[in-house]
Amino acid sequence: MTTSRYSATFSESRTITADSDSYSCRGRTNHEQTQLSDSFSLTVWDLHPVLSVSPSWLSPGASVTLSCEVKPQSAGWRFFWYKAVPDLSSKSYSLELLPDITNITELNSSILHGQNHTAGYVCRAGRGDPADLTAYSKSKFIWSADPHPAASLSLSPGRVQHFSSDSVSLSCEGNSAEYRVKWITETGLLFDCSDKGKMNRSTCSISLYWYHSGVYWCESGSGRFSNAVNITVQDINGIILLSPVHPVTEGDPVTLSCRDKEQKLLSNVFFYHNNKLIHNDSREELKISAVSKSDEGFYKCEHSGKESLQSWMAVRVPLTSPVSSSLPVLLIVGTFIGLILISLLIFLWCCRRSKGETFS
Repeated sequence: MTTSRYSATFSESRTITADSDSYSCRGRTNHEQTQLSDSFSLTVWDLHPVLSVSPSWLSPGASVTLSCEVKPQSAGWRFFWYKAVPDLSSKSYSLELLPDITNITELNSSILHGQNHTAGYVCRAGRGDPADLTAYSKSKFIWSADPHPAASLSLSPGRVQHFSSDSVSLSCEGNSAEYRVKWITETGLLFDCSDKGKMNRSTCSISLYWYHSGVYWCESGSGRFSNAVNITVQDINGIILLSPVHPVTEGDPVTLSCRDKEQKLLSNVFFYHNNKLIHNDSREELKISAVSKSDEGFYKCEHSGKESLQSWMAVRVPLTSPVSSSLPVLLIVGTFIGLILISLLIFLWCCRRSKGETFS
């Protein structure tokens, strides 16, 4: 029999990295042997599972579904779930088995509840005992647009859309002395700021080109992810929509406008929400006096036959604290009890006065 080449690593268990080869057989006695049989090919795939996450952008407290797919599909796989932790000593991540879910399961999906912050995840599959493990999947990220004290990202100029050759600065803040800025392209390629820009302490400076369109975030030396921001790059001959980078709080005013490369505010502009024309007449700006959740969605503008790219405007619904929500009830109950006590005191005073007049 012709043996195939097989390689393996044993850092955790055997990792499947075999390839294909041709096999045949023959019989043998003490004095003679048969002819070789017809050969056949056997392929053992270098398996790379594919991880998907849904949704990619978080609402506060959202539930996120992780799905790990191995092709070709077959029964008997167990799945391992990991959290990606930034490792600033390299350009990669260290992996931690998820502690808050069953991290080894025969189901190829898992649900994470109460997610609020940007995070990265990885999966792999295995079968047998000891387990033959596939390679790790590529990292997949879920993004939160809400800044938080541990790590936050700000963008200057503060808009989603930019022209090619514009310069932008992305600044990281939080409780760490060391940061890096990461970004992922629309085609899924992952980069450091230092790959296509310049990192100076906690600020990344980039001169934009078309391939810089994507999602950006900070990673701290303490292993934390910041909020994420979208950057969309437009050709210099086009127009851009000026829209908020961060989510807008429900009830706040918002103004959208349309500009050209010279940053001239354009008039006679049509605005669209989720590809539907908002007003039949053109205008200079789109003003929303108090945004609601129904205003959330994709916006774009049109001027003289040119259309901007679309940008998502997120609307955050403010969370009502238990104290503030119970305050009106407490006021009503307190007032009611107070009125009862005052009425009781007046009644007792009248009774006492009546008894006094009787004895006199």
